[in-house]
Amino acid sequence: MVATFFRVASSLLLWLFIQSPSSSVNGYIVDDLIDWDSMPEGLFVGPGVGHLQETDFCDVVRQKTELLDALKGRNLSVAIQYGPGFDFFVYNPEAPLSMANPRGMIATMLDELARRGGFFWRDSFVAYDTNTVNVLVGEGAGKWDRMLNWTISNFDLSVDKWILTTERLENETVFLHSWFDAGLILVDQGDQASLNWLGFAAPFDGYVWLSIAGTLFLSAVFAMAIESFEGRRDGRSYAWWLGDHLYFSNLAISQHFVFPSPKTGAGRLFLSSFAFWSMLIGATYTANLASLLVENALASPIDSIESAMENDLRICIHEGSASQTIMESLIPKSRIYDKFVGTLTPEIMYQNLKSGACDILLGTRQEYEIFGSQSKYGCNLVQAGTELHASSASFAIEFDPLNCDSVLAYVLNIHMNSLDVDGNLTKYWNLYLENIQQDTCTTEEDQLMGIRRRRMIETDGKDSIEANVKLPTSSSSSAPPPSRRNKRRKLISTVSSGDGSPVSGSGNDEALTISGMAGIFGLHAVGSALSVLLAFYSARKKKKKRHKAAVRKSKMLVEDNNSFMESELNVKYLSMKREMTMQMNNMKLDMMAQMDTFFELHRKSLSDSTADLDMEHQHHQQQQQQQRPLAANNSSREANRNNVVGQVSNDTVQLSNVSVDSGDMYDDEFFQQPPANSREVKTGRNVGRVPNNTVQLN
Repeated sequence: MVATFFRVASSLLLWLFIQSPSSSVNGYIVDDLIDWDSMPEGLFVGPGVGHLQETDFCDVVRQKTELLDALKGRNLSVAIQYGPGFDFFVYNPEAPLSMANPRGMIATMLDELARRGGFFWRDSFVAYDTNTVNVLVGEGAGKWDRMLNWTISNFDLSVDKWILTTERLENETVFLHSWFDAGLILVDQGDQASLNWLGFAAPFDGYVWLSIAGTLFLSAVFAMAIESFEGRRDGRSYAWWLGDHLYFSNLAISQHFVFPSPKTGAGRLFLSSFAFWSMLIGATYTANLASLLVENALASPIDSIESAMENDLRICIHEGSASQTIMESLIPKSRIYDKFVGTLTPEIMYQNLKSGACDILLGTRQEYEIFGSQSKYGCNLVQAGTELHASSASFAIEFDPLNCDSVLAYVLNIHMNSLDVDGNLTKYWNLYLENIQQDTCTTEEDQLMGIRRRRMIETDGKDSIEANVKLPTSSSSSAPPPSRRNKRRKLISTVSSGDGSPVSGSGNDEALTISGMAGIFGLHAVGSALSVLLAFYSARKKKKKRHKAAVRKSKMLVEDNNSFMESELNVKYLSMKREMTMQMNNMKLDMMAQMDTFFELHRKSLSDSTADLDMEHQHHQQQQQQQRPLAANNSSREANRNNVVGQVSNDTVQLSNVSVDSGDMYDDEFFQQPPANSREVKTGRNVGRVPNNTVQLN
């Protein structure tokens, strides 16, 4: 892409040339050029000392050079801070130049920018320390603003952690993509938090606790209502019933769910919603309580500059820095506060805080991340209060239309942003932090987990970094994006006063509020409402179903009434029939029994009669044998007698009133009614035959 730049009108260029300063600062600037000869030896060091500093980039505009190629082959003049208190750039003026001299994070960044832009800097840089600043621009407030103006006016690029402020922007300063988090914070030596008997309640604020208590009570009532729809009161009194459900609800929030298994869809829906709500509340409480227990190890009672001044605390500050300028702008009364302790470097601030020369310090967040993790400055340092001001820091270039410095700013901004996007800036911070970890406050456990003390940083996918790296903000000419700063966890918590209330203004910030947890309660409220509606719907549906069943049953009763009457007669008929049948059967059985008895008696009688007959027959035969001789003589006389008692015919013998058929066989199969004057007995054997003659017995 070919860049097209705005051409400045010739009249404007002439005016800017006339207005350009021709006076010198401490006598070292002559005709807008550095008078190296009049400058004390050692005030600046480096290969660029004594050479022309600023580069003209207007040829890029005239030749319409490709923007990314605008710096190729050029030696850029770079002014860099070095020395004590600024270990981002390590340089030994006595040693020869090499890739190891200079070195450090800034040297690595400049090497990568030079590789991508095709320019050189190692043969044209100059370095200065804090003593140079005091000599060159004087001490006091605003000295670093003056030093920034001096370096950008005389060099192509001023390399330092220059904090972006409105005043500097108004002074025609262009800031590159940020590499340093310059958010303004208070740092204190934290004390162990005092005994707090209500520390267990710290994860939630009062409104959340009241909401939890109300939810538990209402959930118990809803559970009772649903059980009443299911008909599961089980004879309990209302007080006992409510007590059971309050007990179950309190156990549920501790993840011990003992509610009886519901029988309806409404009950299942409600208890599912209640169980999910209890799980979320328990998990949130546990996580926040653990966080607070860790963070409460150290705390500060100071939460603002105002509270520090009200307590007459000595406040360390980097003298003449942008931090002091920002503080005086935010808090005007700090200009007359007489207990500020100015230091030459940020490192000295932390040394004074540990030694007791000051009670608290005001510095940048990035410095706190660096010095606060080193044991030589104390392992009890904590951030006091919230961030006072959000800002960023980076390299600076002068807005100079005469030299077309906007070309340099565009190209370097492109490459600085690329360093951040592709992860190289993160890698440089890794290397820097590894070099200062020889004597850190990181515990052995934290080292195994790869976590540096106080470096609790949350990131999304776009800002993903290692856990032990502090990623600078990524705004090219403005404050860091609030979204990234807001994700950073603050290691500050509650310190209890005598009455148990928090002293630190940031302590209660860690307690979750009802607005933050509204979604959890709202979810359970929706589930409860749906379950109640479902219970009412189910109850109404059951009522209609019971009504229909009752109507259907009444119809069936009416329809079955007539059939019942008919069936009753049938039942009576069948009953009578069964009774008559049973009676007839009983009569048959009785008759059979009587006949059996009768036949048994007749058999016995016949047996006796047969025995008697046999005896009589034998006796008769004996008499016949005795009387046979006389029979022939008396035959005529016997035939004519009137008193013939019996006549023996062919096979019949008549004796007295007994008639026996001697020619036939009597058996049990034949029965004949005997004559009135005689008795006939059945027998199963022959009695005997009477010869064909007549026997008359007297």
